[in-house]
Amino acid sequence: MDKAISFNQVTHTYQANTPYAQNALDNISLEIPTNSFTAIIGHTGSGKSTLVQHINALLKPTQGSVTVYNRSITPTTTNKNLKELRRHVGMVFQFPEKQLFEETVIKDIMFGPKNYGMVDAEAEQAAIEAMKLVGLDKSLSEKSPFDLSGGQMRRVAIAGVLAMKPEVLILDEPTAGLDPRGHKEIMDLASYLHDHDHITIILVTHQMDDVVNYASEVVVMDKGKIVQTGTPAEVFADPKWVYRMQLNLPTSAEFAQQLIDAGVPIGQLPLTIDQLADRITELARKGENPDD
Repeated sequence: MDKAISFNQVTHTYQANTPYAQNALDNISLEIPTNSFTAIIGHTGSGKSTLVQHINALLKPTQGSVTVYNRSITPTTTNKNLKELRRHVGMVFQFPEKQLFEETVIKDIMFGPKNYGMVDAEAEQAAIEAMKLVGLDKSLSEKSPFDLSGGQMRRVAIAGVLAMKPEVLILDEPTAGLDPRGHKEIMDLASYLHDHDHITIILVTHQMDDVVNYASEVVVMDKGKIVQTGTPAEVFADPKWVYRMQLNLPTSAEFAQQLIDAGVPIGQLPLTIDQLADRITELARKGENPDD
């Protein structure tokens, strides 16, 4: 599979060359495949946000290099060479609605495309398409974004990123503060963009259920290092290791582990609700037919 993003021995030091220097990333090497849905997990302070901010060069390596679709970022890369890269890498921060500022929804969504050279008509068309993609009715175009609900405001912010037509979309805790319905809607949107528009999705999250329900690849970070990569099944296979990393198991796996601790022969740890239901059904069937 082609590589969308490659980290080559990347170290990032905050307050470098001072007595307060601290490595937030420590000799990171990582490859993220094109069109993958990758979750970055780890306890608070493990380096997740610092890692993803290198992908659109909000931060540059202190040492090493980052390559994004053949565009290289090194310690000496100048800002004038980064505009084209940032057009291809969209980033949605936690509480992105706080970044809204224009007087109407359509103007806010058009801002990014116009900033990167689109004429008004082209930017407006891109904004209308992005609104449709995130499920915002066109009738909201001339409303103030600040008159919308919290969930709608977040969709406006995401639409502003999608109007740039990025190849990579970084979602840094995108569901923070949302109710369960809003949470599911945002995650389903990310899944749709991955499946139908073939966008490479990178999700930073503390929600382990989102990891197992949506991601195909998982990167686990601890103290600025990558300590494990693999599928969700591989990463969550050892509950004791997960707890040592100060992480939670997905809800279904947590419940299944309690059953295992109580002596119920669950077998391989189920990660999703459907897997848990299938396992319990199978156990019930065997209980009714002990000779099976």
